[in-house]
Amino acid sequence: MKKKIYLAAAGVLFAVLLLGAPLAWAGERAGLWHVRDIGNEKTAVSHYEGTPLDGALNALAGIKGSLSDLYTNYMPNYYGTVLAWGRVRDALNAPTAALYRAAKASAARPAPETAPPDPGTPQTESPPYDPDRVASVYSTLLAENQYNRVYQIDVTFEDGEEASFLDAVVNLSDDEKAARVRAQAAEVNRLADANPNVNFYLLLPMRLQEAEYFGDLVAGEESTYQYMEEFLSLLSGNVTAEVWDVGSVRDRMERIYLTDHHWNAYGSYLAFRQICGMIRPEHTPVELGTPIDFPKSRFYGSYARTGMTPDLWDVFRVYDYDLGPYTCPGWDFESRVASFSAVEYTTMDHSLYEEFFPRMANVRYPENETGRNLMVLSDSYAEILVQLLGSAFDKTYYFYNNTYPGMPYNQFIDRYKITDVLLVEFSERMLFNLRNDCFLDQIIVK
Repeated sequence: MKKKIYLAAAGVLFAVLLLGAPLAWAGERAGLWHVRDIGNEKTAVSHYEGTPLDGALNALAGIKGSLSDLYTNYMPNYYGTVLAWGRVRDALNAPTAALYRAAKASAARPAPETAPPDPGTPQTESPPYDPDRVASVYSTLLAENQYNRVYQIDVTFEDGEEASFLDAVVNLSDDEKAARVRAQAAEVNRLADANPNVNFYLLLPMRLQEAEYFGDLVAGEESTYQYMEEFLSLLSGNVTAEVWDVGSVRDRMERIYLTDHHWNAYGSYLAFRQICGMIRPEHTPVELGTPIDFPKSRFYGSYARTGMTPDLWDVFRVYDYDLGPYTCPGWDFESRVASFSAVEYTTMDHSLYEEFFPRMANVRYPENETGRNLMVLSDSYAEILVQLLGSAFDKTYYFYNNTYPGMPYNQFIDRYKITDVLLVEFSERMLFNLRNDCFLDQIIVK
């Protein structure tokens, strides 16, 4: 009897798992319910070429990838199970992390002198006290996929402050990194050399991994600084390029979301000033503006969703700039603030960055008389930036990277009377085209 009960229970569980995912998917497509998204990357699908069975093999690979995504993202209570595991994992790691940080901090402090130093022995000066210097660090691998390895990095600064944030490394071999950097530089040069009538600028928002000190933060991982330097060295003389620098660890925490790869509102403002200095040095940029927080909401970035860290989030902040009259179809700052103030966003299935800042097609400042029109080629980094950046130009046109395929580049430049082109893409995409979604190669320049 017990055996029959066990088999029946196992059968019911199997049926729920087998049928639950496709039913959840179908119900969401029909609008009957919403399935919470934990932010999983889509399964990388193999592509076959050069065999008589290419068609059949590619079809099977597509089916396999779709089934993998279906039985991951739509499994019954997958969201709750993943978050519960994240909390258990963090609780298990916490004592070890605390001991490691304490040991590192203790080792960093100089031992007390027991005897006066020998006058004949050269003395090494201790570095001056710097409250922003990292005294100890502990990193934990949270997740790995075909694109990234995501880490939680716990730091203690020299002033005793402890903090945690999430970051990721590129999951590529050294040879593949180098090859992709060369290919990406060639595509940038192709655009920059395609039209002598416009000024071409590139701002590269670097990741923490491009910082030279990255290897000191995450044991076993190397900085990608050399690849960034190689990319910049390969650019055409028609490209005016600058790096938006992460700076120190403290800078990274102030300029980039703790749980995400995007620059935050403050970091984007620094980028705006840097772009103005690069393209229009004679222009006086607007001031930082008044901060607006949504303290009842939690911003969980892509790293939080990938790494399953429900207890680590950002306070979501925007700035109210005194920008003067401008037009931007589909965008109204005040109504967006009012909408966000009325709702408490506390779960991971909301990306507040992209929900607050839309992909604006164009911004016009009718009172400006700069004689300059800007074309922005970018990914989601520009969403937070466009309406602000537009204040330095007459008209600003934003082309999101998924609109690149088939774009008649020179025709658009002529049509919109573009004087300046700005390319801004996250360094993971710009340097390595990690997800093969940079699409610069699909812009038509003839």
